[in-house]
Amino acid sequence: MENGVIGVDIGGTNTVIGIFNHDLELLEKVSIPTLKPYFPEKTNNPKEFFDLIASEVNALAERNGYKNNISCVGMGVPGKVNPNTGTVIRAVNLGYEEVPFALEMEKRLGIPVYIDNDVRNYTRGEALAGSGKGSNNLICITLGTGMAAGVMINGQMVTGYDFYAGELGHDPVPGVNYPCNCGKEGCLETIASASGISRLAQDAIQSGKQTILNSNEDKVTSKDVYLACLQNDDVALGIFDYVGRTLAKKLLTVTFLLNPEAIIIGGGAASAGKFILDPIQEVFESHYANSELPKLVIGSLGDSAGLIGSAHLAVAENQNI
Repeated sequence: MENGVIGVDIGGTNTVIGIFNHDLELLEKVSIPTLKPYFPEKTNNPKEFFDLIASEVNALAERNGYKNNISCVGMGVPGKVNPNTGTVIRAVNLGYEEVPFALEMEKRLGIPVYIDNDVRNYTRGEALAGSGKGSNNLICITLGTGMAAGVMINGQMVTGYDFYAGELGHDPVPGVNYPCNCGKEGCLETIASASGISRLAQDAIQSGKQTILNSNEDKVTSKDVYLACLQNDDVALGIFDYVGRTLAKKLLTVTFLLNPEAIIIGGGAASAGKFILDPIQEVFESHYANSELPKLVIGSLGDSAGLIGSAHLAVAENQNI
């Protein structure tokens, strides 16, 4: 039989693993927790997580009739990643420092493993099969535990000279002093992310604002804020408006610089749809002139985007051997 391919998308909270057939059709995907036993301490060998991923990959392959018939694995990892060496240089939301990720996974799986930054793989997925299909110049933003961007220019992924391109989440926001996992304060991702939205909601509750979010017994999530928006809660609506406008101001600078055809918003907080997209659109319409506005859309592939991008990365790199 023809070999299958595995795609892995590692997030700050959850990791999604998918198996594809030879034609890169997704057969099944599973979600597992992203183990962070050392965080916030730094580690170069998250062995428990490596073992868990390997176990799930093998189970997925066997369950779909591909035991010993997987050709390669592609993985997206958040943070600063060197795809040439397969090393995670630094992932602040996972506590990784100089982790030989591809090598460790190859030891466990016995097949070639290729890695890149998770948002670059997300961007590949949306460009190939999602909201960015047909666009050669686009920016993808993911709003999850953290926040980052993937940039494609003339069909080529931008990595930067030392693989740090796209880390817009660590651009500082004036007047903001929330601590970031990178060690600094006021980074964009402390606001424009699922965890940032949760933080803003907690602040609103603690300040005594009248909102239906007060009824939450557990920590308020970005999904809770979205659900409150559906009930026209003023505080929840104000949070997404603030997040959208703050993000839009940063995206404007990038847009003037790169002139993309499309800007795609993805990640967990993107499920808020128009509540996050409308304020971005309003800022762009007010300030972007002398050129056609880029298409502003929500990613259409959900958590499959990173899997699809990771699988395509693996196949492309494996063919170059």
